[in-house]
Amino acid sequence: MVVDLLMDPGIIAAVQNFSPGLTIGMTKGEILDTMPWYLLVFSLITFGLHPRFGMRLATLFGINVGLNEAVKLAFHLPRPYWVSDVVSAASAHSSFGFPSGAAQYGIVVYGYIAVTIRRFWVVLLCIILLLLTSFVRIFSGIHFFLDMIGGWIIGLLLLSAFLLLVPKVEEYAPRLSRPVRIALIFLVSTIPLILAIPGLLSLDDWQIPTLWLELAKMQTGKVIHPDMIQFSCGAAGIILGSLLGYEFLSSQGGWNPPEERKIRILVVIVGTIAVLLFNALLQTGFKGIGFTSVSPLLETFLRMTVVLFWLIGCVPLLAKKAGYSESEPDTDKTI
Repeated sequence: MVVDLLMDPGIIAAVQNFSPGLTIGMTKGEILDTMPWYLLVFSLITFGLHPRFGMRLATLFGINVGLNEAVKLAFHLPRPYWVSDVVSAASAHSSFGFPSGAAQYGIVVYGYIAVTIRRFWVVLLCIILLLLTSFVRIFSGIHFFLDMIGGWIIGLLLLSAFLLLVPKVEEYAPRLSRPVRIALIFLVSTIPLILAIPGLLSLDDWQIPTLWLELAKMQTGKVIHPDMIQFSCGAAGIILGSLLGYEFLSSQGGWNPPEERKIRILVVIVGTIAVLLFNALLQTGFKGIGFTSVSPLLETFLRMTVVLFWLIGCVPLLAKKAGYSESEPDTDKTI
């Protein structure tokens, strides 16, 4: 009964029709669940706090993406606009609905930031961003309430496990030789695929219902292909690039953000622009040479690897060489 209510398209339609103006405004918030937005968040944490925290957050994010895709494939539940024409879709989405990626990413990203910084205004901002990121998907007709709640629960469980394990891992890792650490980095980067592939195999000979295909095409003009891996390759690149970037930065002596607030703000602004611009240029370049259309999954993997390596490893090193750092970087600090 409760599950039926949480997956009732009529409730989603009622939310959308309650205030057309509010619905239009909320759907603009879909930008909060885009890769440029998450790159912006990673950059703010990396350049404003420390690359160590940016690396941790990006790694957690990548694992979370793989877990989300694995659960989506395992349950293979529809989105609201796939099953009812009373729901309006603000954008097209080809992956399964449960659990909501936006809600799960939100609880992990903003939960990690809130736990790490622990200042009232930061915690409040994180709560607001989490709620916006999650409820935008309801107003957009992209998720049921069940999807959102499921995303929160799964994300919270992963975040809790990550916070418990990371101190132990970071205590053990420095004892290993660099070749062994690099080998482990490549192994860890496969976690999203290791998680997602069993979910994909569980579909076996499952067929997409014709109704889902027809309603999705009617609403958005796009054909859905939910029975395939879509995000885990990019997630593997995020993990690989961030961990290799931090390993490279550490080998160069590390970097701490400048103590002077004005200089630190300048580094955050310039560094963030450098990351977003680099990602946009790389994406345009790959698309221009036809790489994206030939192998979109490989393109995403390579682009995310390079961009995260640039973010975690290269930009901080450039700031250091320019004299924008503390006099003695300390890469061994922990939360």
